[in-house]
Amino acid sequence: MRRLLNHSAMPVAGYMEPWSVQGGASTRAYLSCIDPRATYRVVSLDRDEQEVKDWPLQNHSGSPTVREYSLGSWVELPPLPDTSDEEWRFSFEFLPTQNATRRILCLLGDLAISIEAGGRLDVEIGNVTNSFAHVSNECWYSLSISKSVAGVAVLLAAATRKKEIARANYPGAAPILDRVYIGSDGSTDTKSFNGRIARISLGTADRQFSWNFPTRGPADRLGSIEDSELALKIHNMPTFCVASARFTAEVHDPRLEPTHFDAIHLHDDDFGGFDWSADLTIEIPKDARPGVFALEVTTEQGVERLPFFVRSAKPSSVLAFLVPTSTYLAYADERLPPVRYPWRGTDRGHRFSLDNDFLCLYDVHSDLSGVSLTSARRPRATLRDDYHYPLSNCPHLLPVDLQLLKFYAREGVAVDVLTDRDLHDEGYAAAAAYRGLLTGSHPEYWSSDMMKALDQFLEGGGNLAYLGGNGFYWVVAYQGETMELRRVKSDIWTGRPGESHMSITGEPGGNWEDRGLRNPQSYLGVTYLIMSFGRGRPYQRLAASFSREYDWLFKGVSNDPIGDSGAVLGGAAGYEIDAVVRSQETPTNLVRLATADGFDDSFQVRPEVWLADGNAERETLRRADMTIYRHAGGGQVFCTGSVAWIGALPAQGESNAVGQIMKNLAEGFS
Repeated sequence: MRRLLNHSAMPVAGYMEPWSVQGGASTRAYLSCIDPRATYRVVSLDRDEQEVKDWPLQNHSGSPTVREYSLGSWVELPPLPDTSDEEWRFSFEFLPTQNATRRILCLLGDLAISIEAGGRLDVEIGNVTNSFAHVSNECWYSLSISKSVAGVAVLLAAATRKKEIARANYPGAAPILDRVYIGSDGSTDTKSFNGRIARISLGTADRQFSWNFPTRGPADRLGSIEDSELALKIHNMPTFCVASARFTAEVHDPRLEPTHFDAIHLHDDDFGGFDWSADLTIEIPKDARPGVFALEVTTEQGVERLPFFVRSAKPSSVLAFLVPTSTYLAYADERLPPVRYPWRGTDRGHRFSLDNDFLCLYDVHSDLSGVSLTSARRPRATLRDDYHYPLSNCPHLLPVDLQLLKFYAREGVAVDVLTDRDLHDEGYAAAAAYRGLLTGSHPEYWSSDMMKALDQFLEGGGNLAYLGGNGFYWVVAYQGETMELRRVKSDIWTGRPGESHMSITGEPGGNWEDRGLRNPQSYLGVTYLIMSFGRGRPYQRLAASFSREYDWLFKGVSNDPIGDSGAVLGGAAGYEIDAVVRSQETPTNLVRLATADGFDDSFQVRPEVWLADGNAERETLRRADMTIYRHAGGGQVFCTGSVAWIGALPAQGESNAVGQIMKNLAEGFS
């Protein structure tokens, strides 16, 4: 279905593309706005005193308007020429999931088969509706519709058992194949079908065309086996590489048995990204400083800022802040439905997402299957410099990361900006010029290409500062502006059995710690262990930190505590935190410099973490560890082990131990 954006919560929404741009290039703004007299300017987000940039803006649309967008995936078959007088047969497999209201299962001209919430299938021809059969959710069926001189015949069978369930004949019916849709009637005002489809075929006596979905996707076009030019249109990015009627549970890798995963999952709230035209182009001067900027849109109803990231045309520092855009995208437009989450605060971005039925990778579809695909061509209403996470009622993601850049700017520490997507696209070349990479507060989502680039960076002698918690945790894959995640087992949502592999790359999804080779414990030295929205805690220095070897890091730092206040839950250690576990994978030269403990009982170690000493060890791990070690490439890896660390940096005009450590770290890494 297609609808206008609901701007009750926010007067402006939109996105920037690309959102990582080098000096000398341009980026574009795609906007929906309720005020046709809105004004624009480019401002900085990473400085205490906002800078207004006079960068050239080219307006393509004149006055902004409220835009439309499309929700719900479905499939459109190409018309077969000259079939009006011929006999033909159309068939496909389907598995219904939860459909709260009547949905169109398929449409062929003026013949439609619909499914009611209770599973009743109706055949509608013209203005006459005929009850046909009943189906059950989560069961595979084969549906065949054929036309002959006698009329139309409809046959329903169990796909796995090849057993006929129902058959009906409709004498005199003669639908024309001018429209053949699966999962929708093609209108803009009805919700599409929730369920899976596979193995589509359409043919006449002398022509046969069939479409089997590949395990690699998503795709918006699929040529038939017989003629690649005769292609399905696949609307709004359904999920590819899901278990089909041939799945036996004996093989879970689609690369071994592709036919077991030759289905797609349609959802009535699938979202393939906005198909808007650009409103503005912003030309970035070649000598623009690296940093975080925004298009600021001012309306009578309020002001919104759309962030983007500027890289130096040539590296201007030996240090780079690695912006975690994959994490930003995973959380973008998170709904946090109040029925599931007890909000402690409120934010207009979440209200906007609820108003418009947007989903992020933390949400489930209306049929309760997990959201595994997202697009960067979306509003990202929760990605703002003034964002407050409702569950913690404090800053989260971008506004926390901006504190680091603001701090370094006021202290005169030069830092370039690089995004994790730059690592994905350009590999090691994107980071080769730098001596040190500094992560954001929550670098949680990483692709294989990002990991390979980081490996090369460390092998080349680079330094890494992991300044967050729950980092390097989930495996993601990219295809253009689409990002994919397969969570497998999680309390957020759990994927279906056998569906752990990415459709974009074919590789296993889930957690990096389960993938081998790149277990965070092996190269960071810490593992994500606990999370809570309880009160944050300060760090206490351990004996090793007083060694002369680490004077450079603690120079000017008075004794404990370190970080007894902060913007994120009131301390430097909090929210999601990491610690060292006893493991053969832990670097043998790892040093624990400081630790934070004394967390309240809401902080509990993840139950799935295997510990050699069981519960006795589990009780000792309710802590955050600050660590360091020198890796085989010659550089150092420093970890704070806390999402809240950057939030504990001092405000303008103030100083504290967290800030002193960060100044020392920048000097040492340089």
